[in-house]
Amino acid sequence: MKIPRVLILPSLCTLGNALCGFGAITLTTHALVSAEAPYAIRFLDVKWAGYLVILAMVFDALDGRLARFARATSDFGGQLDSVADAVSFGAAPAFLMNRVVVESLRDVMPPGLEDILRIAWVCAAVYLGCALIRLARFNVENVHEEEAHMAFKGLPSPAAAGALVSLIIVLAEFMQEGSYPRLARVVLWLLPIVAAILGLLMVSGIRYSHALNQMVRRRRPISHLVVILMGILLLVWLREKVLPIVFVGYVLSGPVAGVVRRLTGRRPRPEPSDEPPPDANDDPDERCGPAGLSERENGPTDEP
Repeated sequence: MKIPRVLILPSLCTLGNALCGFGAITLTTHALVSAEAPYAIRFLDVKWAGYLVILAMVFDALDGRLARFARATSDFGGQLDSVADAVSFGAAPAFLMNRVVVESLRDVMPPGLEDILRIAWVCAAVYLGCALIRLARFNVENVHEEEAHMAFKGLPSPAAAGALVSLIIVLAEFMQEGSYPRLARVVLWLLPIVAAILGLLMVSGIRYSHALNQMVRRRRPISHLVVILMGILLLVWLREKVLPIVFVGYVLSGPVAGVVRRLTGRRPRPEPSDEPPPDANDDPDERCGPAGLSERENGPTDEP
């Protein structure tokens, strides 16, 4: 099968996404090289590893937007994007969480209880496995049209990675400054459980809205643009304090909205279909090709 021509700029953004994930893994490894005592991890490197995952989210948002803007979406671009997401939002957060938890708690565990830290390995594996399943399911169900990207089935992998690494960034800030030692210890113990919950939410059937498309799609008043700009500036200014609130709030929005819909009896809007509804006046035999084959079975159409 011949690979079609691809747009350079969206593909470069996708590769930038993957390189950010690889950089996060590299920085995590570098942060653990000289750890010889409790809390001797280079938490500055840990924090920047988390920020690289956040930067990968920016590249991930840009590549799809650029491809749809140019009306040049393709199966190749979708597959490449999922491979990059598997690195940046699957392997990198799982590895970062596992190594930070294990290396931080290994030397302070009571004798004979070191095996408890294997929970971090198990939870990291659960998170990674669920992220891969989530991406594979998205590839099967993905439709290139913009209208089909207004909601997600299951927690998106970038949001799950953002929630996990934002907590790690806050933890690294505490550990680097030497403040709130008890709170930092609690966060360390909770991180594996949070990772496992995020993994299960990724493969769940809970609906999540596409926040970016909801904000930028269609014409909006000038006040909407001002609010978005102020939100971005606040996010940049108060990074460590705002990031966990934003991501955890988004993670909780899906289950909360589902509970509200059940209590009120409302049903979510059906996702738009990529095929037009058949005309009631059309004869089914006229819509079929030779030997009763449908148009899809006859071969590719002129549509991309």
